[in-house]
Formats: sequence, C-alpha cells, structure tokens
Amino acid sequence: MACIKSAPRSALAAFAPDAPYIAAGTVAGAVDLSFSSSANLEIFKLDFQSDSQELPVVGACPSSDRFNRLSWGKPKSGSTEYSLGLIAGGLVDGTISVWNPANLIGSEGNEDAFVVRLEKHTGPVRGLEFNPHEPKLLASGADKGEICIWDLENPTEPKLFPSLKVL
Repeated sequence: MACIKSAPRSALAAFAPDAPYIAAGTVAGAVDLSFSSSANLEIFKLDFQSDSQELPVVGACPSSDRFNRLSWGKPKSGSTEYSLGLIAGGLVDGTISVWNPANLIGSEGNEDAFVVRLEKHTGPVRGLEFNPHEPKLLASGADKGEICIWDLENPTEPKLFPSLKVL
C-alpha cells in the first residue's frame, strides 16, 4: 500500500481530535538523518487537496527534551482560548510539557504556545493519554509503576490527584 502523505521525521504522532492537524514530537532514542540532537514539537496540516507528498508544517517550537509519548486532547466545550484542545508530551526526563496548539499554529513567535510543565514522575514518562469523555483529565505513567491523574480544567494551574502506584 502506498503512503498518501508523509512528514520525514523521527517522531511520535498524535492526531488533533477535532481539526485537520497532526502533531509530531521528536522521538527519544532515535537519530535523524541530520544527526541532530534537538527536540521539537511540530504541527502539520492534513492537506489532502495538495499534490505535494509532504505535509506542510504550520507550527513548531523547541522542546526541553525528547518525547516518549504524545497525546492531543479535545477542547473543552465553549473554550475559545484552547479552541484546539491541548497537546501533552511525556518527556525522557520524567516531565510532561503541555502546549496550546491554537497559539502555535500560524504564529511567528511560539512563546505563548507553552502552557505548563508537570513534574511528579521520577523516571521517563511511558504512558500519556487524555480522557476522551472528560478532556480536562490527563493520565500519565512512568517507570516504577507510577500513575498520575492530572486535572487541567485550568491548564496554567494544574491539579494532581493523589498519586497511584501499581505494585
């Protein structure tokens, strides 16, 4: 089967839940063709009208570390500030970075795209998923059986439910 569109990156991907975009985060443990050690979050437009094989980049910003997991959560109903939801990246250093894709797409500067850094895990983030029924909830998992549930109702002031530990 032939590839319809591509983005030649060593990256993890997450589809936007309600828009024609896909996010890509530089994957941990891989070397790209240029042997770069940088880490980036990029957003591509899913443009199936164009004859070009490559997806166009519509937003990009650097990341503090490479990604183990990437998840794109649905927008809260009626939210104008987070109209495209939130993108969360589980990083190698055990942190989770959260971005506002609406501020990243089409902007020259990307300072406003970064929302918050979540710090609780003692090892690399191995699992990360927004709750499809309650988009304000983000679950994360890491080494040593750590599981966290984050409440991102107010993304700039996240709340952490009491930590869980899987034995």
